[in-house]
Amino acid sequence: MTSESEDDPGNSTAANFSAEWFKDPLGADLVQYHRVRQRLFSGKSRFQTVDIIETGGFGRCLVLDGRIQSCEGDEFVYHESLVHPVMTTHPHPAKVLIAGGGEGATSRHVLMHPSVDRLVMVDIDEEVIQVSRKHLPEFS
Repeated sequence: MTSESEDDPGNSTAANFSAEWFKDPLGADLVQYHRVRQRLFSGKSRFQTVDIIETGGFGRCLVLDGRIQSCEGDEFVYHESLVHPVMTTHPHPAKVLIAGGGEGATSRHVLMHPSVDRLVMVDIDEEVIQVSRKHLPEFS
């Protein structure tokens, strides 16, 4: 039998476990842990819990209802895959509607296309938009 050190994120008995680590369940058999350097925002909107955390590996992350939505370190992987195939397939995308996308990264990638004349982004949760503008300005 081996013992787990107190620095091991899998050791739920470690001192200040919840203060130091963010547990991101990715599936039934997969969990990812992120060391939290700082919690920049924590609140509850009418629709969900909203957190902004600073992690060692991925930088600042938007967390909604306990699930990571976007992180500085890799948001481009998701947003480029979401936006650019559609934008390059359309012959002349001039008007774009984004439903959701409160952190602003999808809008940023759409606006990289010079043919866009008008972009409208709607999100049900105004607080996510405001918190993201304040704590994740590089996303938009």
